Amino acid sequence: MAWIAVMTRPNQEMIACANLQRQGYAYYMPKFWHRHAGKAILKPLFPRYIFVNIDQTWHSLKSTRGVSYVLMGRDRPQVIPQSIIDSIKAREDAKGVFQMAEPEKFKKGEKVKATEGPLVGLPLIYDGMSGTERVKVLAEMLGRTVVVELGESQIIAA
Repeated sequence: MAWIAVMTRPNQEMIACANLQRQGYAYYMPKFWHRHAGKAILKPLFPRYIFVNIDQTWHSLKSTRGVSYVLMGRDRPQVIPQSIIDSIKAREDAKGVFQMAEPEKFKKGEKVKATEGPLVGLPLIYDGMSGTERVKVLAEMLGRTVVVELGESQIIAA
C-alpha cells in the first residue's frame, strides 16, 4: 500500500472524502484550526489536496466526484513517502487536528543556561517564547530579576 495525493475541485475536499470513503479508499486529510474574526474554523491543512492510500487500483480516483486529478509521476501516481505522512500525523493532537506551532522546548519556570553571549554562566529561568525563534528568560542582575530576550538556539537545559 502506498500514499498518493489527489487534487480536489475548489472547496470540495469534504465531497471528495465522502466519495473516497464510499469507494473503500483509505484517505487522510490533515486539518487545523484557523482563527478569523474571533471564530475558529476547522480547515484543510493543504487546501484542495487529500492523501489516499492505494494498493494497485487507482484509476477510479480520476472519476471520483470532488476529485480534480491524481498527482502523477511518469505513468503512475506519484508516491508520497510514509515518513511524510507520519511527520504530519506526529504534530496532531488527540482529536486529530494538526498543531501549527511546535511545542515549546522548555516549560515556563524551567532552569536553562546560555550557550553564548554575556549571559553565559548566569542561572536563567525560561519565561516563554517572545516571537519566532526568540525566547524570554529571567536573569538575576544587580539584585533584581530582569527579562532578557535571546535566540532560541542560544539556550539549553541547565
